[in-house]
Order: sequence, then structure tokens, then C-alpha cells
Amino acid sequence: MNLEQARQIGMEVVEALSPACDRVMIAGSVRRGKAQPKDIEIVYISRTVKERINLFEWSDVPATEAVIEKLVYLRFWKFDAQVRRNGPLYKRMVRQDEEQVVIELFRAVPDNWGYILALRTGAGDFNKIWAAKPWDGGSLPANVVLKDGFVWCNGRPVPTPTEEEFFERIGLPCWPPNERSAMRLGKFLLDRQRKALLLQKCKKER
Repeated sequence: MNLEQARQIGMEVVEALSPACDRVMIAGSVRRGKAQPKDIEIVYISRTVKERINLFEWSDVPATEAVIEKLVYLRFWKFDAQVRRNGPLYKRMVRQDEEQVVIELFRAVPDNWGYILALRTGAGDFNKIWAAKPWDGGSLPANVVLKDGFVWCNGRPVPTPTEEEFFERIGLPCWPPNERSAMRLGKFLLDRQRKALLLQKCKKER
């Protein structure tokens, strides 16, 4: 699957989901502009609809569930039988055609959209650095924890409604998706460390 094919397939799914979403975007290697994507990742914020539980009770459910069920019912897509993922936050599906394209759907909410979009955009080796603590070879600040789909700072969850705010929370610049690589991040951290040491040296010499 080349990049243009992946973008076209991804946009078909985005268009199908859009009426049920507040936000929806292609992420992963397609967003990074990789020439030969292996799969398609989509991040979305679902609207909610009322669903009857019983005669007297109603519950809020994601509006996207009905859309996804329809895609499966119409045999456009099916849930991956090899890697079974059909939870409320992550669904893995296979397109019913010759190429059997894999598509992964990741549900976010307004307060963690930036974090989830950055995480699902990657690249994987780039993520490993910013998601790890310095003593594990990463760059994540000591007072920041990533858990339950949110960024926690000093023991409290903090909103990251945009990628810019997410990267600001973890002390990194928000580079364009196609420029996010472990090599660039490593060079940035090394330069930052050198500048900090130089500043420290200058202060001592005053």
C-alpha cells in the first residue's frame, strides 16, 4: 500500500465517522508521510447519543459505535480475527478487499486529544524517548506521568487539548509529524544538555 492509497482509504473512514464525531483525524505513518504505510491509524472524539437500557433508564453511548457496526454489517470492514481488539477506546479492523488493509481506531476525549494524537502519530522510536524517564534513557520530566490515557503532573491529570500543549507539558517542541524522529529528538536533547552545562559553568565563573 502506497501513501496515496492509504490516504484515500483513511479519508473514506474519516468521512464515514465524521457525522458521529466532534473531531477525527488520520494519524500514524500516513500522517507522517511514510511512503509505504503498513496500516492506517485514526484518532477521533465521538459524540454521544442516548441509548435505552431498560424501560426507565437511558445511557450515554458513543455515536461512533453505530457507524462502526454499520461498516461491519455492510461488509466493508471486519474486526481483525488475528489481533482481537474491539474495546471502547481501541478497535482494530481489516478492510474487505484484496489488500486486507488494517485500520486502527483510537478514541480520545477533548482533554487528552493532544496526547493521544501525538502518541498515535509516532514514530515509535520517537515516542519511546519522550515517554521514558531520563534514568531510562528518555526525556519525560520527573514530575510528569503518562497513565490512563492522560498526562499527570505533580499527581494531577492535566488537559492536553492540542498537540502543542501536550509537547509543552513534557518540555519538547511540537515538530511537524514528518520531522518527528528519534535522531532529531536525540540531537535536540543533547544540545539542550550542553546548553544547560554551559549555563551552569558560566554561573560558577561569575
